[in-house]
Amino acid sequence: MPVTAVDHAMAILERLADEPGGLSVTGLGRHIGVNKGSIARVLISLQGTGHVVQDAVTERYSLSLKTVSIAHRYMDRLGFPALIQPVLNELSAATGELAQLSACDRDRLYVIAKAEGENRIRIESLLGREIALHASATGKAWLSGMARDQAIRILSTSSLVKLTPNTVTDLVKLERELDKTRIRGYALQREELMDHMSALALPVCRTAEKFPVGALVVAAPTFRFPETRIPEIRALVQEAAVRIGALWPPGAVHLPLGPASAKTAPDFSTV
Repeated sequence: MPVTAVDHAMAILERLADEPGGLSVTGLGRHIGVNKGSIARVLISLQGTGHVVQDAVTERYSLSLKTVSIAHRYMDRLGFPALIQPVLNELSAATGELAQLSACDRDRLYVIAKAEGENRIRIESLLGREIALHASATGKAWLSGMARDQAIRILSTSSLVKLTPNTVTDLVKLERELDKTRIRGYALQREELMDHMSALALPVCRTAEKFPVGALVVAAPTFRFPETRIPEIRALVQEAAVRIGALWPPGAVHLPLGPASAKTAPDFSTV
């Protein structure tokens, strides 16, 4: 399929979402791999529709508030964040750490809500970003909640980038890790996504359904995440995941699984 101006526009918007300081035409072209002329033409259109703005001094482009508001309007219409935020706040308060909820959109996971811990040294939130399935407790929890062949298919089409020295990028080793995750009932990562950060996560399922619509994680600096804390954090995350599953609205996300796959997915509601 040929690359179109729409493809370039979406690539620009996604790149600018990670650049709060903005990027120049040259910078965008370098990151996206498109010549400056094509980038400039698309930026003119996006600026005309109000989806990007240009700084008069630096001449860098950034996302406009109009673009940011699109996601907020969609989530507000669902009413979901307002429903689950108290649950996240309680989880964060009980652990003192960052709590994040991710939702699946087809074969990908995105962080949709968070609550910050009270500790002075905090973990950077990934709110609004796509989750690295192979390197995160969130991704492993979500994948472990579905049929094994489905999880392998999704992993095999994902970008298995080595993010830290501890990141596992070998597909066979990742399959084994998912098997271990299913057996113990929760996902754990030790400095695989970020240096000096550890996390524990469980899948989130709608009430009366067995396949995962998302995942809930608690993350903390590794020095605050010893083995002795795992039972406590697991119990708190499990309770919160069940509560969020009961609040999850129908049709809020696109599920990668169908009823046939759901029959073989493990039930995490009792672990």
